[in-house]
Amino acid sequence: MSALLEIHGLGKRFGGLAANRNISFDVNEGEVVGLIGPNGAGKTTLFNCISGFFPPSSGSVRFAGQDITGWPADRVLHAGLARTFQVVRTFPDMSVRDNVIVGAFARTRRLAEARTIADELLAVTGLEYLAAAMGNSLTIAEKKRLEITRALATQPRLLMLDEAMAGLNPLERAQAVELLRTIRGRNVTIVLVEHVMEVLMPISDQVVVLDSGAKIAEGPPATIVNDPAVIAAYLGGKYRPRLEATDS
Repeated sequence: MSALLEIHGLGKRFGGLAANRNISFDVNEGEVVGLIGPNGAGKTTLFNCISGFFPPSSGSVRFAGQDITGWPADRVLHAGLARTFQVVRTFPDMSVRDNVIVGAFARTRRLAEARTIADELLAVTGLEYLAAAMGNSLTIAEKKRLEITRALATQPRLLMLDEAMAGLNPLERAQAVELLRTIRGRNVTIVLVEHVMEVLMPISDQVVVLDSGAKIAEGPPATIVNDPAVIAAYLGGKYRPRLEATDS
């Protein structure tokens, strides 16, 4: 596998606060990479720096061989990197189908083609039965799935998901995991921030752990759950038996 996303020495400061400090890791084409850490670890700030919502204060971001450091969000999107948000952002007064069509306009200006893209992806993500529903009428699980569908309509090579399973019940989480497997099967690389470890660890190829704005560990899930620094900073002893049971 080749590196699709390369983060080197990335830092972000807000005045005297270092939200990210010297973070480096690669994401290979076709991988699912989990990004974990306690609240305030700098995960969403890192997402914002990679996706063009914040310019990094230091370091570099390379995507598909191009240096995209400091590119604005729209340019990053057109390069093939899409994301969702921790706080769901759908268009409440537009239909589900029209929400997805908006995403498709990142790749085409032809309405007929945008509708075709939207209809195909609504079928893929299981939202076709809600195509005519308004965005403000959806449950939180449906809104999260809609946001993922809209991001997919931009035809990304890399999809970044910021807590796509937060607030979901166990059945909805299981459905979300199946959706991620479907997305991966469509040759989309995935980076996801998630706090539900029993969900994230089994579907991730690699896990990157942040604490206080810095990377403290990186590796396959089986290594991460046994890393003393990760256990002390984030997982705690309560997670390890449950995760090991999941892997068995």
